[in-house]
Amino acid sequence: MPGKRFQKIATVVLLVCLCLLSALPAMAQRIIIDPPIMPPLPPQQSPITIDLHSIDAVVDGPLATVHVTQIFHNISGVTVEGKYVFPLPAEAAVSDFQMTVDGQVMEGKLYTAEEARRIYEEIVRSLRDPALLEYLGSNLFQASVFPIPAGATRKIELTYTQVLPLEEGLYRLHLPLGAAQTATAKVDKLAIRVELRNQPGLRTVYSPNFNLDIQRQGDDGALIGYESAAAAIRGDFDLYFGADTSQIGVNLLTYKPSGEDGYFLLLAAPSVEVAQQEIVSRDVVVVLDTSGSMQGEKIEQARKAVRFVVQQLNPGDRFNLISFSTGTRLWQAQLQEVNETTLANAQGWIDQITASGSTDINRALLEAMAQFAAPSTDTGTNTGRPAYLLFMTDGLPTQGETNAELIINNVQQNLPAKRALRLFSFGVGFDVNTDLLDTLSGDLGGRTTYVKPDEAIDEKVGNFYAQIGKPVLANVKLDFGPTAVVDELYPYPLPDFFAGEQQVIVGRYRQGATVDVTLQGSVNGKAVTFSYPGRTLAKAGGEPFIARIWATRKIGDLLTQIRRNGPQSELTDAIVELSLKYGIVTPYTSYLVQEPTTPILVQPSEGEAPAPLLYSSETAVADGSAKLREQTAAEAQAAPSGESAVTASVARDALRQTSVVGAAQENLQFAGGRTFTYQGAVALPDGLQVPLWVDTLFVPSMQVETVAFGSERYFELAAQDDLASAFSLSSEVVVVTGAETAIRVSNSGGDSAPIGNAPGEPTQAESPLASPTPVVSNTPEATPDVSEKGWWEDFWDWMGR
Repeated sequence: MPGKRFQKIATVVLLVCLCLLSALPAMAQRIIIDPPIMPPLPPQQSPITIDLHSIDAVVDGPLATVHVTQIFHNISGVTVEGKYVFPLPAEAAVSDFQMTVDGQVMEGKLYTAEEARRIYEEIVRSLRDPALLEYLGSNLFQASVFPIPAGATRKIELTYTQVLPLEEGLYRLHLPLGAAQTATAKVDKLAIRVELRNQPGLRTVYSPNFNLDIQRQGDDGALIGYESAAAAIRGDFDLYFGADTSQIGVNLLTYKPSGEDGYFLLLAAPSVEVAQQEIVSRDVVVVLDTSGSMQGEKIEQARKAVRFVVQQLNPGDRFNLISFSTGTRLWQAQLQEVNETTLANAQGWIDQITASGSTDINRALLEAMAQFAAPSTDTGTNTGRPAYLLFMTDGLPTQGETNAELIINNVQQNLPAKRALRLFSFGVGFDVNTDLLDTLSGDLGGRTTYVKPDEAIDEKVGNFYAQIGKPVLANVKLDFGPTAVVDELYPYPLPDFFAGEQQVIVGRYRQGATVDVTLQGSVNGKAVTFSYPGRTLAKAGGEPFIARIWATRKIGDLLTQIRRNGPQSELTDAIVELSLKYGIVTPYTSYLVQEPTTPILVQPSEGEAPAPLLYSSETAVADGSAKLREQTAAEAQAAPSGESAVTASVARDALRQTSVVGAAQENLQFAGGRTFTYQGAVALPDGLQVPLWVDTLFVPSMQVETVAFGSERYFELAAQDDLASAFSLSSEVVVVTGAETAIRVSNSGGDSAPIGNAPGEPTQAESPLASPTPVVSNTPEATPDVSEKGWWEDFWDWMGR
């Protein structure tokens, strides 16, 4: 009896630790709570919240000074005590580390990666907290025990410096925030500020997991910010930046998974400050809808938008303005050179624009095409000059030709010869034909921007045009040399390059190699080439996020094809396979993660045979493709106008243009280059429930090695970087390691004995991956049932037995 009582007490202590730790599931910085004196809180209640997590970093040359502030709030009725654990960036020289709590300097110890590994392993084993596996190769700072009284807050500040590593011409600032698998966890406020100083020739600035606000400060600095309330932690924060004194800086990131073609992400960033002769001269025509529906505030904002475009024209540009409703009205008969006289005259013409009549989109576009084909007022020719058409409308075609397909054909048949045309559409409101605008912009190297009813037209148009105001390279082509096979580039064709605007290009490659990258294009009719020798396409390893960004863009492209041509089995199959493999949930594939595919059950008692995992990626693809075909077929028949049409168009464009990894989903996670689905909660012998994550590539016929969580074999495997990320999802996880092999990490599994399944459909006695007991839960947050007496009475009843 005493031994049994001791086991129960030990279990309670472990439960308390886990309950209190559950407040910080996504934070790399952790408070390891010691057991409180008073009785524990119910399992579903967490005593610690994070009111603020902020990072302020200054990078001067290669030296980064990082200041971290966190405010922890004890919302319970008891005092809690604990140790503070802060993983530091791996493979970086860290010094001058200080920590204060409410203004008082705290004593602590800085451990090297070798010393820290033992501490990480102890925490992982004792608390069943595998998230720290992400940091097995990191240094560690651990502070002494401190109390947080009931209802009180503690402000923790850390400051340290590090020399940033430089690889392939890129510096990388890595700031630990949290393990990616718990990206749905929230902090009340997350704020990140990074200032880059003294970076001569600063070109590329990029984060794969955060949409940053980047303010360029000349050619040697930038101010970078991110702020979010109730923030979802998307994993650690990474910032890449590179300096290059050439006119266009280029950096290359790659990822080569075993047995597959590789992925690359190329960053190309022209200088912010460019000489006038380096700016590409263009022909610009602005076409403005002035039909009756534009009356009132909309026409006022539209006039301001056109004024801004005219004011931003460059010396050497030529331009014209066209308004249209029932008919068309031209500012001038042909393109005019930019000078003080023409700019003043154009501003006066804009002031006279009024709104009335119907909407003849076809005639307006054909008038614009004629402008690009006609001779200009100067002595030169149009040949070779980029042509930019900015087309703004708030309605459907109601006058003249109203068939969208015929309007598109008319534009295609009247394109200017021997020159590139870029068409940028602006759809104002929801009463626009999204198919017409998206097809025109997509086919002609531009894009569509939609202005919702609650948005200002002038601000939306102005923000966009500011990005394309100074082109520095037109007709761009990318080449990796004769030894590299590169394909499936997105975007394609490549857009023009603009001063201060970074291009993110992704694609596939066959074999790793050292290559010479070249950018070819034209500047004011002259062919130019920029060379970047000695760049590396990795033969193995790299950054898995690159594959996800590539797959996201490809999904967006496939969805656009489906919208145009209707659902086809090869397209929908490809979308579902990409969604499953790379963990990408789109507005059209959300069903993939709505609920667990298989009930994963409580652990069997000793001697019982486990039940099979019924999950099969092959079945999921088949079922998903059928659902997606049905879904996209309905969308293909949907009207091209209206709020839902605009929303769908914006969603497709976001996928095609994305440069960051999407947020994780509750039931879908991406780790170590693999995607995992949540398959239910596993009940452990001590009553705790642990989520089970299963690799989407797993099929029941695979040979499975079952490894006990926390065993020597477990940490031996976790030493492999890709498996460490996968294992960090949970203490219950299934990871595919080969074409026919997988690893099952289990809280009650064998240490290392390989346990296989016979080919074909496994029986309950054959599979090691689940138990025959009824389902425990379908949500990760589920907790054990308690009786009507309440958890406190049940607790003492249980302790007394």
